Amino acid sequence: MKTFRFSALLVGLILNLFGCNPETDGPGPEPIDPAGKPTEVGTPQGTPVSKVIGTQGGTLASADGLVELTIPAGALTQETTISIQPISNHTPNGVGTSYRFMPDGQQFSKPASLKFRYTEAEVADSAPEALGIAYQRTDKIWYNVPGKSLNKQRKEVTVPMPHFSDWSLFEQFHLTVESGKTVLNYGESAQLQIMELAPLTGSKEEPLVQKTSGANGGLKWSLVGGGSLKPSGASATYTAPRSATQPNPVTVSVEVQFENSPVKLILVKEIYIGLGFIKLNFMGKEYVFTTCFLDDEELAFSNIVGGTPNEVFSIDFSNGRKGAFPFWYEGDNGKCRISFEFGNGQQFDSGHEWCNGEDMVANGQVVFEEYERGKYAKGTISGNLIKYEDECTRSGPAISGSFFVRTFVPPTK
Repeated sequence: MKTFRFSALLVGLILNLFGCNPETDGPGPEPIDPAGKPTEVGTPQGTPVSKVIGTQGGTLASADGLVELTIPAGALTQETTISIQPISNHTPNGVGTSYRFMPDGQQFSKPASLKFRYTEAEVADSAPEALGIAYQRTDKIWYNVPGKSLNKQRKEVTVPMPHFSDWSLFEQFHLTVESGKTVLNYGESAQLQIMELAPLTGSKEEPLVQKTSGANGGLKWSLVGGGSLKPSGASATYTAPRSATQPNPVTVSVEVQFENSPVKLILVKEIYIGLGFIKLNFMGKEYVFTTCFLDDEELAFSNIVGGTPNEVFSIDFSNGRKGAFPFWYEGDNGKCRISFEFGNGQQFDSGHEWCNGEDMVANGQVVFEEYERGKYAKGTISGNLIKYEDECTRSGPAISGSFFVRTFVPPTK
């Protein structure tokens, strides 16, 4: 068994990567599914709620409180059991969770009202004015719904709802990077483009079609961080610095104004420079490691490692592949071991193989969304970790995050 116990030696190895200029060609994360084409149908994610509503009308909210459905009097012709089921979100440029309203296909004599609540974090790379609501038809294509109203004080978006289906929030405008390159090698360039999925105003349902924005006037591009940015209308070319600089990631933004409209959007895109990133939320704090790498030279003993002089994080796994790896006390085939060690001596991990002969394993998983041996790994982390000294417990602080890491290839001399 190969198990990492972190030391000053490993921290030193990580720090040495700051001066490296790796020659790697691993691709960045994949771009979103082409809009205007069918997407996957969402799968249940969480607890459904149900309520019997009759001709007098009524209101039903999702279990998480983020969606509220109001059916007016006279919309239903008889008592009907109405249900809301959270589902995975496959909407082009979707925001948050999607929801399935049942009975599927239910029509109303007069439109119901559907309200989505959003958070500041969900519009951090855009603006509330760019939020829309869409539903998925039986052909699996998503359609924008007209007639939205926005309450920025309450952080709510509302549209009329004529029928049931799968419904979701999405961003109508966003900033894309060619080939999904949100991680660039030192000195590498990539083009950014303002993309439009649906008009900010419209009087009819329209399929979500990803197209280049026609906005060429009133644009203000800006860059925070190293490298250079060369705007050209609704697009811009960013070139990464040739050596490690801070901050990492850099931030590219563009302010978009529209003719005959007071709406002003600020679209934002973060780009990481180097081997990638590991972004974690743990014990009330966000950690972003841009000094990180994938080591999968030994197929049975593979690792993702990232850190700073004060903390080191790793995922140990075996026989990497796309899919979900549940937490375990070592990086067995189809399972993974998480370890998070801090400079003050505290360490948390995903499990122990001792406690009166019983294994103590935390609840969680690592999902490899993309994996190519010897090149890169992309995925998410969710669950909880156990304090290393607490041998006989499965409980501990929650952890969540995402990563995109490349294999480290030492530069040739």
